[in-house]
Amino acid sequence: MKDKKIRTGQVVKGVGGNYKVSSDGDIIICNGRGKLKLDGDIFIGDYVEFSDFGNGRGAIEKILPRKNKITRPYITNIDMIVICIAPSPRPDFYLVDKLLINCIKQNITPVLCVNKTDLMDEDFKNNVQNSYQNLCDICYVNAINGNGIDKLIKLMSGNYVSMAGQSAVGKSSIINSIVGKEMLQTGELSRKVERGKHTTRSVEIFDIGHNIRLADTCGFSVLEIENINPDELSTYFTDFDDFACNCKFNGCNHINEPECAVKLAVKENKLSKDRYDRYVALYTDLLEKWRKRYD
Repeated sequence: MKDKKIRTGQVVKGVGGNYKVSSDGDIIICNGRGKLKLDGDIFIGDYVEFSDFGNGRGAIEKILPRKNKITRPYITNIDMIVICIAPSPRPDFYLVDKLLINCIKQNITPVLCVNKTDLMDEDFKNNVQNSYQNLCDICYVNAINGNGIDKLIKLMSGNYVSMAGQSAVGKSSIINSIVGKEMLQTGELSRKVERGKHTTRSVEIFDIGHNIRLADTCGFSVLEIENINPDELSTYFTDFDDFACNCKFNGCNHINEPECAVKLAVKENKLSKDRYDRYVALYTDLLEKWRKRYD
């Protein structure tokens, strides 16, 4: 039997049951041991203990406790999610809100990155500011000429990061601007439907310089909120907090209750009406799913 030693590292890529594990500057090709091999419960970002057989080969013995886990695609232990939007294609702010909820729920730092600033008008910027300026850092960038990229790099530095957002908002182009070279294949926007082609195929962690590790994914263009009781939803809308404490009733859901301070704040333009409307839509959707779950 070959001599082996136990090491720790992070899974940075997985293909066909084999995993690249980064450990102290080495990349070791590992497969799962025992139950891990059968279950396939190993995800990109996992910190693991593995047996090092030498010659760049090993076997994963144990998955260490996870800080968090994001699904579709599965990645773990994320420090920060950069949520990318642009004036074109039309932003899905409903998706942005769901991503923010997941960030709060899983203790992930969110950053909102607005790309294609050359296409942005004042109404668009005001809508973004009114909805999100009190929730997270916002970066306005142009990935083509590099404007605003330095601020984004500063925010991302020192973190293990994932990019999220709709297709064709320029996630890969933003990464290219950060690294200063064509690191990823980039796609083109379909003018007919203003929907992007999915051109980033695999999930892999890259060191892109500036002390940034990036989990490049194809996903988060579709995301569901899981395991949240509709009565808890407002706690994830932290911009409501300063007003919710003045609601007449404890446990106010800010939907149909009388003397609701959140609804009053919306009426007085102290809270974004668009964001409140999305909250109501999310609450209604969650309530319907919750009822079906227990019918």
